[in-house]
Amino acid sequence: MSTNDHIDSVDMSGLCMNERYSDVEFLVEEQRLPAHRYILAERSEYFRAMLYGNLSESKEREIRLEVPVSAFKLILGYIYTGKLPLSLLDVDVIMDVLELAHLYGLLNVEAAIRKHLQQNLAPSNVCTILDAARRHSMDELTEECLKFMDRNACILLEESSFERLSKESLGEVLQRNTFCAPEVQIFQTVCKWSLFNPSADIKAVISNVRLSLMSVHELLHVVRPTGIFEPDQILDAIDEAVKK
Repeated sequence: MSTNDHIDSVDMSGLCMNERYSDVEFLVEEQRLPAHRYILAERSEYFRAMLYGNLSESKEREIRLEVPVSAFKLILGYIYTGKLPLSLLDVDVIMDVLELAHLYGLLNVEAAIRKHLQQNLAPSNVCTILDAARRHSMDELTEECLKFMDRNACILLEESSFERLSKESLGEVLQRNTFCAPEVQIFQTVCKWSLFNPSADIKAVISNVRLSLMSVHELLHVVRPTGIFEPDQILDAIDEAVKK
């Protein structure tokens, strides 16, 4: 078991999703998950407010939640046992758990996930992690992702996950002078990104590409045929390239 798996010293695993003594039931993706109000309330202010506050759920035996069932089961497991098997989970599942931990105010879980992700960054997952880190204002994790991307720029541009970056994250990556790769490769990858994000303004994103770093051949035979840049922009870039 990874050291990140055990977060808190609490173990009520025998009661987790067990009907014994259960006094509330969550309906998640058509699955019925029995639980115990007192345990949930003790472990989470979110559930305390839901189950003992003035919300309608405080009077209901069955509560429907619109959340991913696999992630919710893991959150329940953590609440009852203090453990979360991060080392055994796919990144997409961890992202779902992170969303729920943030929603439920489980700060220990957020911290454990942040540490786990920092230690397990890879070209295949860093784009997904960067978007999540920025969404949750995890500045330290965001910076770790950006530095990792700087070190692996050429590899990342070949990753299909790069095409799923949010527009904001992509802009932040391309604006970094430390994200070093052939500029023509960056241009071609951004063009591919736009195909997967047709609603995004390609010109706003492509403005981060530095035409002046491309050769005349690349400008004429790679950039110009796309019609993305104005002819004057290409001519200015050619002029700069010729002067070098």
